[in-house]
Amino acid sequence: MEPLRNAPPLFEVLTQKAANGDNKAFQQLYDHIAGKMYSLCLRYAGNANDANDCFQEGFVKLYRHLAGFRGDGSFEGWARRIFVGTCIDFIRKKKAVLTSISEDIDIASDGLNGYDKLTNEDLMKMIRQLPDGYRTVINLNLVEGYNHKEIGEMLEISEEGSRSQLFRARAYLQKLFKETNGE
Repeated sequence: MEPLRNAPPLFEVLTQKAANGDNKAFQQLYDHIAGKMYSLCLRYAGNANDANDCFQEGFVKLYRHLAGFRGDGSFEGWARRIFVGTCIDFIRKKKAVLTSISEDIDIASDGLNGYDKLTNEDLMKMIRQLPDGYRTVINLNLVEGYNHKEIGEMLEISEEGSRSQLFRARAYLQKLFKETNGE
């Protein structure tokens, strides 16, 4: 049997079917990305209740925009952008302001010394403890790979503000790490 030539990729077909009301196709899309998108929401929200809200709203937005998926990139990457935007909108609605923490943090020690000894799960727990603004910038830069200019545009702050928030978030993580390890 000869392979199909010029056949549309699976996710392009599924999104078209789901956009036309095919619930089984939408369920397949959901099953494929639900775990990853929930983890993304939890990273940004910091707690399960807010993550659940972001997750639900993200899938509502994804469903509404299914017809917009053209198959130019990966379906997961396209969905990820929707969920990141949803999380940022949620944080804005909570009126989370990117603020400086007035605790005594050794800002000069920007290094993340010792983090290589942490499990991924432990690091994610520490990130969830960060204030909303710090957690958002850490996720956008270190996890999602956005640069400071892009983060500034998304969060409506300056590029330098993004750099400053990342610097302070890293210092705050270092402080949490030292506390966790009894230093």
